[in-house]
Amino acid sequence: MNRYSLFARTTVAAAALALVLAGVSRAEEPAKQQPQNADPHAGHNHAQPANPPQKITVPANQVKPGQPAQLRPGETAPLPPPNAMKGPATPVKPTPGQDIPAPTVVLKEGEVPAIKFDTPTYEFGRVRSGQEVVHDFWFTNTGTGPVEILKVRPSCGCTTAGQHDKIVQPGQTGKIPIRLNPGNASGPIHKTIMVNTNVPGEGSTVTLHIQGEVWHPIQATPTSASFGRLTSEMAASASMERKLTIVNNTEEKVTVSDPKSSNPSFKATVNPLEEGKKFELVVTVVPPLASGPVTGNIELTTTLADMPKMLIPVNAYVTADVDVTPNQLTLPANRNGNIQRQFFIRNNTPNPVKVSDLASTNENLKLSIVETQPVGKAYRLTVDIPQDYVVASGGDKITLKTDNKSVPTLTIPINSAPSIADVTKQFGTTPTQTTPGAATPAAPAAPAAGAATGTAAGAKPATPPVQQVPPQAQPAGSGTPAAGSGK
Repeated sequence: MNRYSLFARTTVAAAALALVLAGVSRAEEPAKQQPQNADPHAGHNHAQPANPPQKITVPANQVKPGQPAQLRPGETAPLPPPNAMKGPATPVKPTPGQDIPAPTVVLKEGEVPAIKFDTPTYEFGRVRSGQEVVHDFWFTNTGTGPVEILKVRPSCGCTTAGQHDKIVQPGQTGKIPIRLNPGNASGPIHKTIMVNTNVPGEGSTVTLHIQGEVWHPIQATPTSASFGRLTSEMAASASMERKLTIVNNTEEKVTVSDPKSSNPSFKATVNPLEEGKKFELVVTVVPPLASGPVTGNIELTTTLADMPKMLIPVNAYVTADVDVTPNQLTLPANRNGNIQRQFFIRNNTPNPVKVSDLASTNENLKLSIVETQPVGKAYRLTVDIPQDYVVASGGDKITLKTDNKSVPTLTIPINSAPSIADVTKQFGTTPTQTTPGAATPAAPAAPAAGAATGTAAGAKPATPPVQQVPPQAQPAGSGTPAAGSGK
């Protein structure tokens, strides 16, 4: 090869390379010179989804017959709608507590709603038991955009919200009617109402208050005779008593008499303290009392026409000299590994108690016990349960002995919670699955001692009404063991 031939070939190669580079440069020019389209929605406050549609870039491939046209280099196209995608859509898990509806009002640019209540707290004064209180909470939209009431949530079932104004324009007023039924309550009462709005920031939720005092024509203080927690020794004493004061709050003089107990474990007497106005009710224990909860009612007769009978709840809880909490061991159906459970042995007598001879019907359970309150007052039992432990068909148990004559042995039965498959097979439904390893709640331990219709927005009356409805007879419920005493 001579030098002229080599020179010619080099020249041809350089020319080809130049043509290639020029072609690439021309191919990129449309993308660089393509003008941006003006946004027709610029300046508008349109609501945008939380996750706007993604865009994909389509390469400049040659279109084949029968296929959809491809976009030119640099052009973009939105993804197809969710219902056009293959496979089921992934469900969005709701966040706990998100039960507040989304606003329906679309605010324009510069619109900011604000809300102000005339009286966030309403004092209804003193009302008679059984009478309802009705009040309208009036508010004003002090902002520049529409206020929307999303949800009204009273704190309890005795307080209800009526039909309220949903959307209130700037400068206008609205109301939320509230009805309170105190039922058989007595004394000071306070309820709250949470109002959720579309107001931005911390002012989105407003708390309203309604409070006052509820009185009975004839009222007992305390309202029940509670003996609380009693040991067997205390329950055997006929001197256990509770005293209640009964006051006549009406203008006329009345008599209170003829106490009757629904449970023979209690008896009561009534002694006048001030003629026609004040009385003393003495409730005493009639031994022997059975272990566990002991409840009843003392019925009294009065000469007041609209309150001829009174019911005074009475209760006590009699414990064993020595008890264990919880009183059984229920294992979850599915366990991911070894688990541990603890039990508390309590001495309810003034004398020390010794615990010994700790045992179980299955040697795979590891038991240990320590004294937590000297001397002989309280113990903690720890049970280590291996993953492969299976409860016997007839059930297992843990036993321990004490030197208390009335409770020589404590027994903790062991059973297994049914599996989901077993429950489904029996009832044909699938219950909520218990978290593996979670403890099944044991039996409760002994208690410790001792629609108004609203008017249109803006139609605000001079004085919000308070309506008192005639009382309704409601029987007093039986009490449960409670701390403290009525003495």
